[in-house]
Amino acid sequence: MTTGLKPLTDAEAREVELVFRLTKSHLGFVPNSIRTMARQPAILSSFTLMVGNILGQTSDAKSPIWLGIRLVIKNVIWSLRNMRSKDRLPLALKNLVAHVTSGAAGCRYCQAHTIGEARDQGVPIEKLEAVWEFDRSDLFDEAEKSALRFALAAGSHPNGVTANHFADLRKHYTEDQIVELGATIALFGFLNRWNDTFATTLEPESAAFANQHLSASGWEIGKHG
Repeated sequence: MTTGLKPLTDAEAREVELVFRLTKSHLGFVPNSIRTMARQPAILSSFTLMVGNILGQTSDAKSPIWLGIRLVIKNVIWSLRNMRSKDRLPLALKNLVAHVTSGAAGCRYCQAHTIGEARDQGVPIEKLEAVWEFDRSDLFDEAEKSALRFALAAGSHPNGVTANHFADLRKHYTEDQIVELGATIALFGFLNRWNDTFATTLEPESAAFANQHLSASGWEIGKHG
């Protein structure tokens, strides 16, 4: 498969030069995954901080501490800008994307949470109940169907995303928005693994709502009960 999104060059990603410098100090180069994520500085900087917190820094780390402090400050600036962006995708759509990718991955805990969040964002109940028939349902427009097809393929094992998914997405979304969709899917990849690994107990409210509205499509609480 050809690359879904072209990695940015140093010149194209000049705004996130600090992140590139930190990455180079650890790896000696900037991975193309980072160059792709660079379209969304807030997402990239938040990811970089999370990686640093999980993998840790030894006392003899090559990166001077002031670079990390600068990244935290930049992250705040980029995050505020991101929250105010008019191009940011609706939270309701991202919760549906998260629900479908979590279902494909088999995480019942995250399915229950995301369907409840979608309801709280104003998605009608009949649409929530039809989410697993989205490709055949008139309740979903073509942009939503494109995003949900992407989510279903990305959450499957093995990953089923093809160049056709990106061609379809480009009819409805900018490249920055495609990164946002991909980040939503990847975030729930993390949460799917977390909650299935630890068999996180599903809260009663979420369990009741999921039982009422998702059981017809095969949802059950499983290990999360």
